[in-house]
Amino acid sequence: MNPTPRIPIIDFLRGLSCLGVLLYHVRVELWVGWWQIRWYPQEYSSFTKAMAWLSVPTPFLGYAILLFFLISGFCIHYPNTARNTNPCWKTYFIRRFLRIYPAYLGALILTAGISFLCFKLWGDKTWDIERVLRVATLTQNYPPGNGQFLSNPSLWTIPLELEFYILYPLAFCLFSKMRSSMLWILSLSVSVISIYLSQQGQNWLSFTALFLWPSWLLGAWVSQLYRNQKLGSFKLYYQVPVITISLSFALVSRYQDWESWAQYIAWTVFYLFFFIFCLSQSNLLSRIIGRRILGWISWIGKISFSLYLIHFPLFKLFGYLHRDFWGEKPANFLVPLLYLIPVIFLAWLFYRWLENPIHQWSKKKINRDLYLDFDR
Repeated sequence: MNPTPRIPIIDFLRGLSCLGVLLYHVRVELWVGWWQIRWYPQEYSSFTKAMAWLSVPTPFLGYAILLFFLISGFCIHYPNTARNTNPCWKTYFIRRFLRIYPAYLGALILTAGISFLCFKLWGDKTWDIERVLRVATLTQNYPPGNGQFLSNPSLWTIPLELEFYILYPLAFCLFSKMRSSMLWILSLSVSVISIYLSQQGQNWLSFTALFLWPSWLLGAWVSQLYRNQKLGSFKLYYQVPVITISLSFALVSRYQDWESWAQYIAWTVFYLFFFIFCLSQSNLLSRIIGRRILGWISWIGKISFSLYLIHFPLFKLFGYLHRDFWGEKPANFLVPLLYLIPVIFLAWLFYRWLENPIHQWSKKKINRDLYLDFDR
């Protein structure tokens, strides 16, 4: 049995999503901020003020993480859309754990080292050994209290991803035994209940699969359509207006600061239609963007997990080093964009020396005929 072949556009979408998250976060440690320039325009050059406009889309890019969830659901379910038998779930859990946790733990060790260094040299207040232990045990999203390690808040999605992996076999079995509409009703009902409870003070539920499961499940649904070659029914002439309208609603939801659950729904709808568009119109997308740019972003997609795991502490470290040398945060938005280059390079080293060797070892160690997994 042959492994499930890679779908090139998936790597492009991973890269695009990861770049969105990076642009959203780079402003925190490596830029003075839009409002600083708007409030004190006399202190900045015309060029700096002009470059500040490059940052306008970045506050809206935080929800790019939803595209990651869609892709994850797609990739986990896609190999099983061609099966007539159930996967070996024991092998599935072992492979999923080995795919995620070793790189996650490596990123946490790197983050803890950078955080401790920043604490010793600059008095950084995010160093917290108790939170390091919470993150190591994947319990940072749950009570008691807020367990997020603020030197790398991006790590909150990894326990969530593991929750998705745990729920998937249940959804797979239910899907084979009941109508898909019933599965959707059940999933949405759980999500609505979690929204209600989070509004009653149980905010931690917003960071769990109880709330975010439908977005992951939508990715699995799209994989079924893709396998059955039904995405062609989504014609280009109505894909474009639907994407435009859904993006407009999503932008308004963020700009007017709607309730978090409403923003989540608005952005999920946009990214769902964008995801379908990219899968069904990949040749058109390649012609519009250009094969070279498509290739660069797809390469970033291949290292996107490593890049996602370690970018935030690197931004923090470079932020302190920049302020030590220049005395203040960068004002020109081109400077934080340039810092993306060394961060991407270091993520590639992390991928080459840690993530990929462990991934290749796990693929060889476990019988691939038991569960042929499409790379995350």
